[in-house]
Amino acid sequence: MKRVKNMRELELMKENLEYRQKLNEKQLLGSSVGIINNFTDGLKDWAFEFGSHLVLDLIRGRKNGAPETESEE
Repeated sequence: MKRVKNMRELELMKENLEYRQKLNEKQLLGSSVGIINNFTDGLKDWAFEFGSHLVLDLIRGRKNGAPETESEE
């Protein structure tokens, strides 16, 4: 670590650290937003595909399924 010679240099070092901290917080926030957006987009795609599959299965099931009649033995 660099040796501090006077109070002004100490204040500048403090300001520099605060600036770097804010910069790192912004980068972390940006990364977090990207991760959340990616996750929600994937979840939306999955929900759409799953819902579409269910609806198509219901439609196909009604068309292909003949009404069942109970036969007496």
